Amino acid sequence: MFRILWLFGQMRGRMPEGRAWIHEAQRRADALDDRARAELLFTSAITAVEVGDDDSALAAVDGLRRLEGHIDDPYLESAAQLAISWIVPIVGDFDGALQAASAALHGFRHQNEPFLAFAVLTVGGLEMALGRTEAARAHLEEVAELGGRLGNTWLTWAARGQLAGLAVRSGRLEEARALLPESVDAADDTEVSTLTLTFSLIASAHLALTEGDARRAATTLGAADGLRRRSGLRAWPSTRRGEAELIARVAQEIGAEAYEAAFTAGAELAHREAVALVRRP
Repeated sequence: MFRILWLFGQMRGRMPEGRAWIHEAQRRADALDDRARAELLFTSAITAVEVGDDDSALAAVDGLRRLEGHIDDPYLESAAQLAISWIVPIVGDFDGALQAASAALHGFRHQNEPFLAFAVLTVGGLEMALGRTEAARAHLEEVAELGGRLGNTWLTWAARGQLAGLAVRSGRLEEARALLPESVDAADDTEVSTLTLTFSLIASAHLALTEGDARRAATTLGAADGLRRRSGLRAWPSTRRGEAELIARVAQEIGAEAYEAAFTAGAELAHREAVALVRRP
């Protein structure tokens, strides 16, 4: 039951090794039963989407859809829907992503599974991308509560970063200023993950632009891009459209040349320096 969750944890911290393991396993996929094939496709999907291998991610979605109705395991079926929801925004299908994420959330709530929190986070992020502000806020606040209850700082940071972005969009700038430092409030022996830090950096850039500091916004956007590139990651599919729109607004505000200079400077910032950008909104 928890094998797929274990695989998820293993892959997140060791992407190169995880991808190599997946490619090796895929060579023997024909010998697997439907359950094992679904687990392999799920693991392939989540690693591909994190490193920005869109073709492999979409191929995994096709495989998961072909297995629909053939997996006699509610847990795996919900996990498959969750993976689909993470990937189909690549082709602009946000409504389909929300439908899949909602199905996963419904399934995990009935099963009381650990992946429930990830499903809630996914639904909230998609609702934010679709402009469903109040629904997104409710789900993201639930994620923050679940993170605190489970002692999962990753969930807490991710929720606060997303809530900060939502506050900026809604014009609640004081709330955003309070949430951003909390979204990177790591203990001395804990480092904020690159993925959650980039959520906070994008929200911080949006806040800076709203406050009239487009140059700082460009630097912050560059910091997010530099961290991702050095980690071999890419923006999460559901956030790419909003991030591209933000980049276009910032570049228009200060001009292409000034934007490029500030963005390049930000891309050179180390992890600790990027955290400092978020802590000083």
